[in-house]
Amino acid sequence: MQLSFPLDDDPLLPKVRARLRAGAGPCRDEPRRDPVSQLVRSMLGSKTRDEVSIRAFEQLHGRYPSWDALRQAAPQRIERAIWMVNHAARKAEQLPQALRMIVARSGGLALDFLADLEEEAAMRWLGDLPGVGPKIAASVLNFSTLRKRELVVDTHLLRVGERLGLLPAKPDYEAGHNGLMRLVPEGWTADELYELHRLIKSLGQTVCTVRAPACDRCPLQDLCPRRGC
Repeated sequence: MQLSFPLDDDPLLPKVRARLRAGAGPCRDEPRRDPVSQLVRSMLGSKTRDEVSIRAFEQLHGRYPSWDALRQAAPQRIERAIWMVNHAARKAEQLPQALRMIVARSGGLALDFLADLEEEAAMRWLGDLPGVGPKIAASVLNFSTLRKRELVVDTHLLRVGERLGLLPAKPDYEAGHNGLMRLVPEGWTADELYELHRLIKSLGQTVCTVRAPACDRCPLQDLCPRRGC
């Protein structure tokens, strides 16, 4: 499949960001979690709606105020705290496994040292943890207090990217992350990638939906080869 727009002399991603920002306004930054807390939050959020995973995170943190206690907790007890998320049993197994691996590999339950690694190396380090793929790894690096230059690509960014011709058909998270990161202008900062994620995610949730997208209301309709489909 030949992709439609990512030409070096006329890049599409800056147009997308500018159009969405003009309509929605600049995204305000939110309070940042430390990297380990963001890891737990993102693992809970996999394939689960934000409002559900946030409630599960708050309930889990209330039961285990120290992530070191979560590291040592039995999966059955963890599952009872996060029952409302999708794949709760699997996540209850993977969460303490990931925390134990952090301690085994780094000597402590912290991820602040990732600030000193290049983004690709930090992505690989996180990707070796149980239950952590490109989406979760990027969210730890970009959404947390680390503020590293990675784009978090979720299902909404995959769908919008595919419809705009920026990504091939049915991309997985790795292909989506790598494909969109190749199109990010070199001068863009971590905060600009944070904003881009939120802008495109909002478009995917409200306009460019899975079924019956509202193409007539989309600010990107003239850029989209799939408009009206």
